[in-house]
Amino acid sequence: MDDAKSYLTSTTPATEGLFKLLNQYGWQKMRAIVDMTKSTTRDEIEEHKSKYSSVDVAREVIAGSILQIAFVAIKEYGVPQEKPPLVLEFEEQINKLISASPKTRCKNFSLPAGFCVGRELGHLPIGLVIYAARNQYNHFYEDRLSVVNEVIFNYLNQLWPSPRNGLSFNLYDGKQFYAYSALAALGWTDTHKRLGYTAYAEDMAHLLRAEF
Repeated sequence: MDDAKSYLTSTTPATEGLFKLLNQYGWQKMRAIVDMTKSTTRDEIEEHKSKYSSVDVAREVIAGSILQIAFVAIKEYGVPQEKPPLVLEFEEQINKLISASPKTRCKNFSLPAGFCVGRELGHLPIGLVIYAARNQYNHFYEDRLSVVNEVIFNYLNQLWPSPRNGLSFNLYDGKQFYAYSALAALGWTDTHKRLGYTAYAEDMAHLLRAEF
């Protein structure tokens, strides 16, 4: 395996399988919600709440695995390029805020150039969403994320302060995973128009410049 196309091709069976599992858990979550609404006793409600929560955990693990595959693809096979103008503007705005607040953790804010790739969500390329979401998933038990990851999540939270279906990008709203929320923002979850894997494959092929 020596190029992006080979990597994407070789990981296709695993990635397709993960997306199929993700879709199954989506249906399980919907059933758990229906069961809760039909509950007639407190014990039944608690039982269905437990099933609902366990589905959430499994869904996050699967979403985190997908993000890890995408993260490695960009890190190992990303095409070097200059940061897009919107990224430079974003960095400039953050550094202005830093200069006005000397007590911040970061003295000079800079986004990782290798992940400034792909189509844009707001002012950020999707490579940065993959970067931050993967890091939050992999470093879940650390006390705090790095400044770059926090800034990306705060920006996503500004774009979608109240996502539907219980999703969130608010790092200060309790300790939780945000991998599935990231996949939803990326458009990599199942919809009536196309499957999550298809959207993932199109984005990865585009940002790595590797049709497969």
